[in-house]
Amino acid sequence: MLGISCDHVNAHRAWSTAMGGLPYPELSDWHPKGQVTEAYGLWNDERGAGTRAIIVVDKEGVVRFRETYAPGTLPDPLAVLSVLENLD
Repeated sequence: MLGISCDHVNAHRAWSTAMGGLPYPELSDWHPKGQVTEAYGLWNDERGAGTRAIIVVDKEGVVRFRETYAPGTLPDPLAVLSVLENLD
């Protein structure tokens, strides 16, 4: 599991610390800004930021789950867990 955002690595560190630490790495899509986010079709030009999403990619690189979320909306962990449990 990885977390990716367009924030700078220092912002990731501060956020992770405020959360009490995270059990997975946070990757920065800072420069070139949003390149990975755009590759997954999640870049929002109007906001100049990425759209919040969970994407599950299998070992072969195939996207098996993709769901976007409005700010302040939390994903359904059971739906994501179900997808993960069904991966080969």
